[in-house]
Amino acid sequence: MCRLFGLVANREVDIKFSMLEAQTSFKSLGKCNPHGWGIGWYDDKGKAHIEKYGESAFKSEKFDNLVKEITSKIFIAHVRYASSGSPCSDKNAHPFLYKDWIFAHNGTVKKERLLKLLNPPYTQGFTSEPIDSEVYFRLLLQCIEEKCDVKEGLLEGIRKVIVDDNGANFLLSDGKNLYAFRHGKELYYLERKPDGPICSYSKETNALIESKRIMGEKAVLVCSEKLTDESWKEAEEDSILIIEPDLKISVVEVN
Repeated sequence: MCRLFGLVANREVDIKFSMLEAQTSFKSLGKCNPHGWGIGWYDDKGKAHIEKYGESAFKSEKFDNLVKEITSKIFIAHVRYASSGSPCSDKNAHPFLYKDWIFAHNGTVKKERLLKLLNPPYTQGFTSEPIDSEVYFRLLLQCIEEKCDVKEGLLEGIRKVIVDDNGANFLLSDGKNLYAFRHGKELYYLERKPDGPICSYSKETNALIESKRIMGEKAVLVCSEKLTDESWKEAEEDSILIIEPDLKISVVEVN
């Protein structure tokens, strides 16, 4: 079924708590989504990076090591349960990268129909087999270019996709904003503010886990699961969350 995680912060942060230590750690979601994992982020110059592997995050030392090394203002992470293309394939793991856009998808869309909607250069240089998710990504980017506007392009692309009524949840970033869309799968978001430590209980040991926050650190998290006991909100079906660098959240309805 795949699981998504995204974060936007007001300063460079790490994601060790969410990935490894939270009540429901993102790493633990690799148990039921064993066909790959990946993390995308932006460096302090705004350049996009992704690292991904066709293996279970739950069993991966590479996952642990990467999470402990990277910091960023924006992250997108994914654990994969294959519904399109070969499982346990590095190239089919998410996220996907195109120029400085990073994208991850949860669900299944009609690849063959969407391929027919693509024009060059978006038909060229696929990094996966391609699987449906990368085709979906390319279609969104093509629509953004045609509309010369990210919001209008996303609305146009999403409307072309959801006529098939399949899982179309995604996270997308241009290095400035994070765009999160819900259609057909669960999606939650959390506004985390600098008012003390983050506390959570481990499901495995029932022990209290506490992560100290840096003074003034704020973030918005988006995930397919509620990772902690904090006040997560459920995203509305067929809505796009737009999270800006100042952490302002806008909601755009797709209708």
